[in-house]
Amino acid sequence: MDYFLFLMRTTWFSYNGHAIFVSTIGSEKGVLLLWASCSFIIPHLFYRPGRIKFQYYLMAEVLLTGSLFIYLSSQHEISATYSFLLVPILTVAYACQTKPLIWLGPFLVIGTWACSLFINKDFFALFIDTIIFYGIGFCLGRMTIVNKANKELITSIEEKNKDLEYYSKKIEELTIKEERNRVSQDLHDTVGHIFTSVITSLDALPFLYQADKQEAERSIKEISDLARNGLNDVRKTIHHMSPTDQKTLVESVTELIADFMKHTSTDIHLNVEGEAVKVSERVKFAMIRCIQEGLTNAKRHGEATVIKVNISFKQEELIVLIEDNGYGCNELNLGFGLRSMKDRISALAGTVNFYSKLNYGMRITCNIPMAKEV
Repeated sequence: MDYFLFLMRTTWFSYNGHAIFVSTIGSEKGVLLLWASCSFIIPHLFYRPGRIKFQYYLMAEVLLTGSLFIYLSSQHEISATYSFLLVPILTVAYACQTKPLIWLGPFLVIGTWACSLFINKDFFALFIDTIIFYGIGFCLGRMTIVNKANKELITSIEEKNKDLEYYSKKIEELTIKEERNRVSQDLHDTVGHIFTSVITSLDALPFLYQADKQEAERSIKEISDLARNGLNDVRKTIHHMSPTDQKTLVESVTELIADFMKHTSTDIHLNVEGEAVKVSERVKFAMIRCIQEGLTNAKRHGEATVIKVNISFKQEELIVLIEDNGYGCNELNLGFGLRSMKDRISALAGTVNFYSKLNYGMRITCNIPMAKEV
C-alpha cells in the first residue's frame, strides 16, 4: 500500500507540475516548478516505503503543499486549484490513523474546506470531493493497519507453533529418556537382586546335596520359585506395575528381607522407628528398590554377613539407613545401581548419602521429605 500511495502521489505531482508548467510564463514558471518539486520531494523524505515518520511528513505536507495551494488559489479560481489538495488529503487521511494524529487529519481537512467557503459558492461539491478522498485514504489506512496486525498475529502464531513443536519434541525425548531410565533402573535392581540370591543358593547347593538330599531338593524348588518370582517382577517392571501390590512399606520390606536372608544366608536386622504411616506408591516403590539395591550391593561387592536396615518415620521426613559389615573401601565409585538409587530419591526431592571405609563396611542413608511428597 505504501508503494501504491507513493506511485499515486508521484503521478499526481507530475500531472500538476505539467499543468503549472503550461499555464505559467517567465520567472514564475521556474519558481512554481521548484516549489512543486520541493512539495513532492521533501515530504517523501519522511514518508516512503521503508521509512515512515508521520509527524515530520505532516509538517512538510502542510507547510509546503499548503503554502503552494494558497499561492495558486490567490492567482486562480479555487474551484480549479482545489483539486491540487485531493491527493494530499488522501495521504494525510491514510497517515493519520493513530492517536493523537487521528484527530489532526480531520482538523486539517475540515479547516481547509471551511476556508474555501468564504471564497467559493460551490462549497457543497468541494465538501463531497473532500469527504470522498478523505474517506478513501482513511479506509486504506485502516485496511493497512488491520492487514499489518493480521500479519503480526500470523507471525506470532507461527512462532508459537514452532515453540510448541520444539517443546513437544523435547517433552517426547524426555519422556522416552525417563521411561528408558526407569526400565533400566528397575531391571537392574530386580534382576541383580534375584540373580544374587539365585547364585548364592546355587553355590551352596553342592554342599547341601551331600549333607541332605531332601533339603537340597527343597532348596532347588525354592530357587525355581525365586526365579519365577523374579520373572514376574521383570514383567511388572516392563508394564510399569508396582510389585508391592497393596502391602505397606514395612510389610514389603519385611518380605524382601526374609526372602533375601533365606537364599543368601545373610543375617539382616530390620528396625522400624516411629509410627509406620502410609506413604505414596512412588515413595514406597523407590524405598523398596533402594533397600533392594543396598542389600544386593552389600552381598555382591562387600560380601557382607550382617546387614542392618533401619526405617525411621518422622513427622517431616522418612529416613532409611542401610549398614553392613562388608569389606568397604576408602574411595567409593558409584556404579549404575547406586546412581539409580540417587536418581530415584532425588526425583522425590530427597537426598542420599554414601559412606564407606576399608574393612568397616558401608552405610547408605536415604532421606525423603514427607511434606514435599506429591
